[in-house]
Amino acid sequence: MKTLISTAIMLLYAQQVSAECQAVADNHFLIDEQGVTVQSITYNAYNVFDLTNKDTFWLHRFANYTHTVTNEAVVADDLLFYADSPLVLADLAETERLLRSRRYIREAEVRITHYCAASNGVIVNVATWDNWSLLPTVDFSSEGGKSKSAFGFEEDNLLGSGNRLSLEYKHDSERTGVGVAFLSPNIFGSFWNTSVGYNKNSDGNNYLISVNRPFYRLSSPWALGFDIDRVTEDVNEYDAGDEYNSYQRRNNHAKAEFGYKLPIQTKNIHRLKFAVELDSFKFQENERSLLNVPENRNLSGYWLEYEFVQAEYKKLFNVNSFNRTEDFNLGWQLNARLGQYNQGLGADNNAVFWSVTAMNNWQLAADLWLLADASWLQRQFDQPQFLASSHWQLIKHLNEYSSIVGKITVDKGQNLFRDAPLYIGGDNDLRAYPVYFRSGESRTIATAEYRHYTDWSLWQLLDVAFAGYVDAGKIWDTDEQAANTSSGGTLLGIGAGVRLLSTHSSRGLMVHLDITKALTDDQNLGAAELRIMAKRSF
Repeated sequence: MKTLISTAIMLLYAQQVSAECQAVADNHFLIDEQGVTVQSITYNAYNVFDLTNKDTFWLHRFANYTHTVTNEAVVADDLLFYADSPLVLADLAETERLLRSRRYIREAEVRITHYCAASNGVIVNVATWDNWSLLPTVDFSSEGGKSKSAFGFEEDNLLGSGNRLSLEYKHDSERTGVGVAFLSPNIFGSFWNTSVGYNKNSDGNNYLISVNRPFYRLSSPWALGFDIDRVTEDVNEYDAGDEYNSYQRRNNHAKAEFGYKLPIQTKNIHRLKFAVELDSFKFQENERSLLNVPENRNLSGYWLEYEFVQAEYKKLFNVNSFNRTEDFNLGWQLNARLGQYNQGLGADNNAVFWSVTAMNNWQLAADLWLLADASWLQRQFDQPQFLASSHWQLIKHLNEYSSIVGKITVDKGQNLFRDAPLYIGGDNDLRAYPVYFRSGESRTIATAEYRHYTDWSLWQLLDVAFAGYVDAGKIWDTDEQAANTSSGGTLLGIGAGVRLLSTHSSRGLMVHLDITKALTDDQNLGAAELRIMAKRSF
């Protein structure tokens, strides 16, 4: 009944509008938007499944019946424009991106539907399509000989409010524990967000309290944030995927940060951030310790950061995912940070540190994209420490249903902390080898992959794609690691499998079902292996 009444009201409103205003096809019908105002805003909030689809059955009807559609007020709180405000087409596009970034919204469309000549105004419609947000967790995965399981639930859109609540039990090769978390991404439409969480694990208890108002839009004049968290966990050291040592690490962290948009009159964004950060690490033996533990360290200090954003956003498809909109910035993004670890704040020594990060995405041709980033972190200790990283990804669309992808990752470190080495294997893109197969201070990984997309959908729940790939990688260890681990040359692996994209879930995960084979003389890795894991991309 409520739906029928709402539909009737919308039809009456549409008839009145059509008599006074002219329908338009898209947002770019205006030659000049100057002087045009947003006369009014209408909303269309769609449930998880389209029940008019001929393939609909009882599961989809049950899902829609038990799902609370995102409240109109919640969507309205995320708008970057208002009724009676001047029309700025960039604000409509940025609102779309903001709405799509919410996990509980699958797709968003913000478009002008009517132009009213008498008032020189437009009517803007905001349409959103919900994700299924109540996610019972019954998960088991196996990757590189390591199994993981989880049980619990996560509600990403509690009663249509956009708030997230989760309770989960997890077990993996590292730890067992239970956790509860709550996140509110936009408190009372203020663009403040808050997170609280607590985990009771087999290797320690962890908590998080965070209150932040980020640069939620390109023109945000300021940002402010406060974070407090503690993580206690066992750190394991591996050789060829097998644990040879373990110890406990406790990290206490707190940060206060303020950001300010510089009033520079250009189309690009310039920001400054200042932060004070308390960050201490303490180590102790556990029952599996066979070697000595790392030295305690305190990295408390302050820093100033400059951020540059060249906003040239574009909607792309079949890049890191498939069958869904992906927002990419085809402009430069630069960050430069300079700070000091300060003994007055608790640091072990006064030491300068700095970092630089650069990112860009290029459309080289109509069907060719290059995604790249590079970073350098330097700490001026008595023995200087640095980590330089660069990632390159080339995507070539062969046709509507297939593409080839090449990826290269290069990381070079020196004097890295022992509990934070670089790894190769498993999640780190050498997929035929166990997780944490080798570690060191420098690594190179290269991947060539063929992807085939389909229009197949399993019960409107899982979209289907296929992939085949070749991975190659090499890691260079430290002298200390060389004394405790076996050395290894270039590692090769091949694999192929199915990709199942959860199209209507707020988690948006892509299930990987792969058959992999490590091309090595190691008898423990000679056989082909079935790997099952979930990621947010290919």
